[in-house]
Amino acid sequence: MPTSIPLGAPVWVDANTPDLAAEVAFYTRLFGWTTFDSGEEFGHYTEFCLGSSVASARAVAGMAPNQSDQPDKPAGWGVSFHVRDCVSAAAEAEKLGAATITSPMRVGDDLVFAGMRDPDGGTFGLYEPLREDMGFMAYGEPGAAAWFEYVYNGVPAEAMQFYAELLDWSVVEAVSEDPDELAPPVELRTRESGFEFGVCRAAADPTAPQWIVCFAVGSVDRVAASAVGAGGSVAVPPGDEAGMRTATLASPTGAMFGVVSEAV
Repeated sequence: MPTSIPLGAPVWVDANTPDLAAEVAFYTRLFGWTTFDSGEEFGHYTEFCLGSSVASARAVAGMAPNQSDQPDKPAGWGVSFHVRDCVSAAAEAEKLGAATITSPMRVGDDLVFAGMRDPDGGTFGLYEPLREDMGFMAYGEPGAAAWFEYVYNGVPAEAMQFYAELLDWSVVEAVSEDPDELAPPVELRTRESGFEFGVCRAAADPTAPQWIVCFAVGSVDRVAASAVGAGGSVAVPPGDEAGMRTATLASPTGAMFGVVSEAV
């Protein structure tokens, strides 16, 4: 495998936006990211990195402007999972009830990608890296992706069976504060390596199933306040749960994302 990221684990996150300049300004202010524009040939796909120079830059996320045929597509973050063979994985996903949004396509000599919609309606990507320096170059540290939550208006254990079969996950029912909870959250791990990367929880209100990308920060409260000052908003205020302090924020164009740190 070109990357050390375990098979089945999140390997990359990126977002689409109707206003690339505004979103780049927002996130660079919030996380101190350095940006690298891929140019017109690649649709000005912009890579966010930790580090101030090309030599020291470590990629953490990407962003693409909306395509000309979908100028008003809502902004949003997405997560892609590491697979050995994108074409085979996409075919297997369809057999398990998923729909293909973007057929497997090779991106230069870098990767093969497919965009999918799971049986409940949540979107995700399948990502086959072709080089060692593809995918996350930093993970779990301030400014980098660190946690992933699937929010679902239903029973989490049922929603995650699709991913467990497709990506060989271990889905473990989490300890709930309410022993009578009918839809307790489930912890998500890659089965072979035991790498824990996220959770699926039942939504408090009816909502479309979706993955929430969470970035590590030094202070959730400070970053939440900074997001508002930079033109964003707070969807879920800071709070402590399961040893983590979390908040859900929205960018100026409405892309939802989370921030996490150790509980205070």
